Amino acid sequence: MPAIRRIYGYTPSAVPAIFCDLLYPRGIRKETFAAVQWLKDIAPSAELRRWYHAAPQERFPEFAARYTEELQSGSAHAALLALKKQLTAAPDTVLLTAVRCPQQSHLSVLAEVLGWEKVDWGEGA
Repeated sequence: MPAIRRIYGYTPSAVPAIFCDLLYPRGIRKETFAAVQWLKDIAPSAELRRWYHAAPQERFPEFAARYTEELQSGSAHAALLALKKQLTAAPDTVLLTAVRCPQQSHLSVLAEVLGWEKVDWGEGA
């Protein structure tokens, strides 16, 4: 089952991991996550992210639609293709994020775009 985890509390392991946020998280040492791939372009644009964070509860459905649209072109689409290739080569890859609620974030939209019917959100998610 595909897994999505918060980067906080995640311990790097032999299982490949990809960090899917635009901004690097505060308090996480880059040396600690040197083996984790950072796929910035898969994240929503800064403009969309700022718009969504102004009212996340009310704007999530529209955010999901706009983010899905962003994934259809440009660097986001190239990143999506790269992610799909990585997931084909290593299906146990863990997607990482720093957001507080991954289930109501770009990761849940991404999981839907990838066709994941069930996701392991980890403990406390």
